[in-house]
Amino acid sequence: MAKPLRFRYAPGSWSEARVRNELLQPLQANIGAAMRDPWYQSPAGFDAVRFEMDNGDVALFCWDDEAGYWLGNTETPSALWRTNKHGFDEVAYPIRRWAERELLAQLIEESPWLEAYPHVSWFFLPVFLSKDGRHTTREFFRDHAAGFPDADRDDVLSFYEELLSTGALDPYRETMAGKLGTSETLDLTRMSATMGEFNAAYLLLEAGYDVTPRRR
Repeated sequence: MAKPLRFRYAPGSWSEARVRNELLQPLQANIGAAMRDPWYQSPAGFDAVRFEMDNGDVALFCWDDEAGYWLGNTETPSALWRTNKHGFDEVAYPIRRWAERELLAQLIEESPWLEAYPHVSWFFLPVFLSKDGRHTTREFFRDHAAGFPDADRDDVLSFYEELLSTGALDPYRETMAGKLGTSETLDLTRMSATMGEFNAAYLLLEAGYDVTPRRR
């Protein structure tokens, strides 16, 4: 099972020619890909591109003279296999924010029903656009009301939107979103149990307590 989206940090000098040779060409050969301009302005001091694959996968890459940053839900080109992975909070804010804007726009284009819930979309972005779990995690919210039996989807999403808008769980985003899983198989029991932790967090916060989620 793949993990939630994480950046790959590739130190070294990058150029558009190197990006085309070491990233685009392998993707074109293996699954079909196009390299396009990003939808949003790249981080200051960085060049950036989007890779759009024939199978619907997407990846982002930005670089300067010292390093490159890769983020995507597709196969990783071999040139990046030995690179270190970093969570969203472990890269510089301008890089993180640019990537999040790109992927949130991608998410809303694919699942417009999430547009009314920006905090839900942002918090669960690492799994909503993960390699293996992007369909099952969204299906869990869209068709199964995030595990609430006999509940209206929009009521449930509004509840979690209000909870996540407080920012109280932001420091634990990677841990808590990751617990939802990135499997191609929909596991309603496990996923519903995960959302039970959010429900417990809501009750604790309402009672004035701090929340520190357990790691997996």
